[in-house]
Amino acid sequence: MFESITIPRKINQENLKKVFPFSFSGIDVKDIKKARERISLFELYQVECFKKGFNVREIIRNSSDIIDELMTIIWNSIIGSDSPHLALIAVGGYGRREQFLKSDIDLLILSNEEQIAPESKSKIESFISFLWDLRLDIGSSVRTVKETILASRNDITIRSNLLETHFITGSTEVYDDLKNSINTDGFWDNEKFFLAKYDEQNERYHSFRDTIFSLEPDIKNNPGGLRDLQVMQWLSLKILNAKENDTLFSVGLLSQSEYEEYLDCQSFLFDVRYAVHCNSSSNILRLDFQKIVSSMLGYGDEGNAPVEAMMRDLYRTFHRVKELNHIVLQLIQLQTHGYVGRDYAEPVFINRDFVQRGHYIDVLDQELFKSNPAKILELFITIATRPNIEKIHVHCLRALREGRRELKEPLITIPESRNLFRTILSMTEVAPKILNLMHETRVLSSYMPQWARIEGLAQFDRFHLFSVDEHSIRVIKNVQELAHSKLPEYQLFKSVYKRINDHELLITASLLHDIAKGRGGNHAVKGAKEAEQFCRLHDFSEYQTQMVSWLVESHLQFNTTATRRDITDIEVIKNFCYFVKDEEHLNQLYCLTIADISATNENVWNSWKDNIFKQLYQSVRFALSQETADIAASIKTKALDKQKTVMALLSTECNKSDLLRYIRQLPIEYFMHYQPEDISWHLKNILRYDSADKPLLLFSQTPNIGTELFIYSQNNSPMLFGNIAKTMASKELNVVSAQVFLTNKFHVLCTIMFQNKKGLPIDTERLNGLRKTILGKIEDTSTSFVLPKEKTERKIFDVPTRIVYLDSETDKQTKLEISTLDRHGLLARIGLTFAKLGYQISAARITTTGERADDYFAITDSNGLPLSLLQKNELSLELKAALDQI
Repeated sequence: MFESITIPRKINQENLKKVFPFSFSGIDVKDIKKARERISLFELYQVECFKKGFNVREIIRNSSDIIDELMTIIWNSIIGSDSPHLALIAVGGYGRREQFLKSDIDLLILSNEEQIAPESKSKIESFISFLWDLRLDIGSSVRTVKETILASRNDITIRSNLLETHFITGSTEVYDDLKNSINTDGFWDNEKFFLAKYDEQNERYHSFRDTIFSLEPDIKNNPGGLRDLQVMQWLSLKILNAKENDTLFSVGLLSQSEYEEYLDCQSFLFDVRYAVHCNSSSNILRLDFQKIVSSMLGYGDEGNAPVEAMMRDLYRTFHRVKELNHIVLQLIQLQTHGYVGRDYAEPVFINRDFVQRGHYIDVLDQELFKSNPAKILELFITIATRPNIEKIHVHCLRALREGRRELKEPLITIPESRNLFRTILSMTEVAPKILNLMHETRVLSSYMPQWARIEGLAQFDRFHLFSVDEHSIRVIKNVQELAHSKLPEYQLFKSVYKRINDHELLITASLLHDIAKGRGGNHAVKGAKEAEQFCRLHDFSEYQTQMVSWLVESHLQFNTTATRRDITDIEVIKNFCYFVKDEEHLNQLYCLTIADISATNENVWNSWKDNIFKQLYQSVRFALSQETADIAASIKTKALDKQKTVMALLSTECNKSDLLRYIRQLPIEYFMHYQPEDISWHLKNILRYDSADKPLLLFSQTPNIGTELFIYSQNNSPMLFGNIAKTMASKELNVVSAQVFLTNKFHVLCTIMFQNKKGLPIDTERLNGLRKTILGKIEDTSTSFVLPKEKTERKIFDVPTRIVYLDSETDKQTKLEISTLDRHGLLARIGLTFAKLGYQISAARITTTGERADDYFAITDSNGLPLSLLQKNELSLELKAALDQI
């Protein structure tokens, strides 16, 4: 028996039509202004129905009836009550009498004539035009019965909509003609219709990344959403000839319990969709109003807990709908073909418990998982050993659902299950597929309570696209997929992956890296303890246990160091070497980090980020390989090697003595950051540049990433960086990274990577104008900066400003990290605040993660010295004051 998932919203049991009626009776269709006002009142009325607690099924049925009344009044006024050849028919959701608040009013104006008469056409045009004048969201089509049938043959959506219609007004004879024609038209035979709907559903799933766990789900179209319920109904109507009062239970597709579960899920999704429509015209439950929706649904108002509870219930509902959908689709195939899948295959008996039916695995005993729960894990081991098994047969799925729901204890408490689970982890080539299937069937939650705690756990940021559990599964998938990727930005991953000694540890760490999220505090530290207990319980060796625990605790450190520290700083490299200890730890951590980042969303990993991570990895690996040598000396040696390469590249283009003299002015950190080709491009242009009073500005384009600006200036005014950032903000350009270096003559070399509002490089034709604007503003001495009101953004997330001064073994400069909410003009305000106090930037690293900005700076005062405690306190106050204004 299933556990009911109910909305905590209190339901008003009164009869809606009696205690809170609404009618368009008496509306004057000749007075458009008053008619619009009446329609606006109807929209407010529908919202009020929800707020008063009426059942959503009743609300949407009532709304459908009220719209029928309105359409009839307008039809009779414009077309006339005696229209022997015309009928007005509701289709789509309106046809099902499920008229949601922001749904289109889908209409079919139908004629049973061979061609619609000109006089009728004129009236119909007036009717539709009037509906648009009333600002109603309508979807309309005008056809003859014959045209409708022909159109339905070319479009499966039209054919589906015609399965659920209702008559509004006009000629009932015309409506009867349509129904008779639909029933006798044999174009969409059952087989063709089923395959079309099956393929259509798969394409829809793909468009939602084949997951129910999107952080901003579409309540209607998401896998497991309302559309899945509608597909089940369409198939029963078309293939099993279900009548209006038939149910999926009465036609034999679902058991009584499954049908009750179907209705339970439908009610839940109805409520959520209606609450979404009270806040948006779309079906997407967006992050910016999830708190409002959770409150409307009765989950509460304090903090993020109500949203977390709502999203967990929503994901569980999606999961149930998706399972029920798969059950119905397979049962229809069994009833019509006698087998599931596109082609019949003879059953292959694997052992006394399992049989393979085509690409599906089935059980021989429906009570197997109830009588022996460890067989649940054996099911997945069997799938792992037979690569051509892709799915779970309906009989097996039903047995698995029942067995899973009747478990008295988590499967992890059974020694045999633990041995089987460890075997799955060791099968590193197929582990991603099997763990994903265990996740989709909720077996992972049945196996370990820790997973159940993160299942459907929402993440409140713009960085992640998925819930914590789905993200973790995608990290595991990435471990294998990236190891075989042909994309250039993953070639280092492929190389490092091959060097790893024990891939099972990487799979295990990927599974557990976020296992302690949602418990407050540092999830990595708490997760490390969970990982250690998990490994000991599953008989990992002491070394393996410590490695997995360390990876879980450290899984954020590579990213933090690469993106939020100056990785050209020898001290940073040296500290990271001490942190990872040896190359195996480095390799495991690097691969876990890349797989983790790439699983957040498909846009976050790119060649630019690959270059930063590659720089850190190679610097640390090189330093670790120098067993007896000093790390700083080793890095200097590597920098000298780059200098020699640059000299060779520019040997025919630049004077050797001039080149050598300038190279000696550059800090070692500069050579650590850039590749020889980049350095050669910089130096070649610097040596040719003869204007000391204006900076040199160069642009380069990185496809799909952004535009890089290189600046060389002999004037190291504190205003330089702030003025450039201010110009970028005024042009609505987004700075994604910045590096600043000073030569020993205090000349500035700076590179800034930036994008347009769509996250793409700037159009080349705009660059000359941008160069002129920057040069025109470069000597601006004003430290004030005010964004136009239309460019300010609504704050959805709460990320308080935090300023941390970093410890350093050297006292040459002050290093600080500024963490705050990312907003337009943020970098300009930071840069201008430094300039206001006369502080010089000697290094910068700009990092944006979703809605959060973590920017690193190394600065000195006007005398080139690190900041005193008094200066630090003053700077912190000025920064917070400046950033809180945005």
